[in-house]
Amino acid sequence: CEERGISLPECLSMLFQLSFSTLGRDYSSEGMNSQMLTFLQHLREFGLVFQRKRKEGRFYPTRLALNVTSKEAAATASVAMDEEATQDCGYIVVETNYRVYAYTDSPLQVAVLGLFTELLYRFPNLVVGVLTRDSVRQALRGGITAEQIVSYLEQYAHPNMRLVESAIQSKSCLPPTVVDQIKLWELERNRFTYTEGVVYNQFLSHTDFVTLRDYAQSIHMLVWQNERTRTMVVQKNGHDDVKRYWKKYSKSGV
Repeated sequence: CEERGISLPECLSMLFQLSFSTLGRDYSSEGMNSQMLTFLQHLREFGLVFQRKRKEGRFYPTRLALNVTSKEAAATASVAMDEEATQDCGYIVVETNYRVYAYTDSPLQVAVLGLFTELLYRFPNLVVGVLTRDSVRQALRGGITAEQIVSYLEQYAHPNMRLVESAIQSKSCLPPTVVDQIKLWELERNRFTYTEGVVYNQFLSHTDFVTLRDYAQSIHMLVWQNERTRTMVVQKNGHDDVKRYWKKYSKSGV
């Protein structure tokens, strides 16, 4: 990837997200930079995504893409994997101290873990990492969600983790403190929500302001208003509707 000027972390992040996509659902390529669009075409050639035309803005992940990070696929690609590694079982152990132990020597699985963990040690058939605020936030900045991180760790959890009493009693085999902390780190980034809007001001009368404000509020498009300054903000997707109403109201001369 890097030899072609494409960011390796971005490529791995996209592969990781594809593995959690829904088969048969279309996804938009809008917003991808030129490097990711080029990488998308490579995925198309490999059969990981289906796209009718090269310039079409929608693509469909194939079944192969959904299994690209699975243990079976990685074991097939790695000749060093022993026979036991091809079995359908997990390989990740997560401790309450946020340590992550991955019993694998697959470069792909190690790279995926590196997207949201800080890798500390690497031994034959074992990788040790730790979930930190910085490592998780880096994954979040790359477009990976907390739910995807938790789902991945649950999906590939070592069988022994499922035998722990707390795991049997709860829905998740992961330590609750770890799951909660990952989600809290995501919430730190979601303190503010952004809504595109259009500002309305310079109303000639208080009545005009109240009339238009009440209409925008009635169609659930009012974002913010200040009656004292006669200023209001309407959601961008409701701007045309509010503008039509204002023209109709102005012509009526009410």
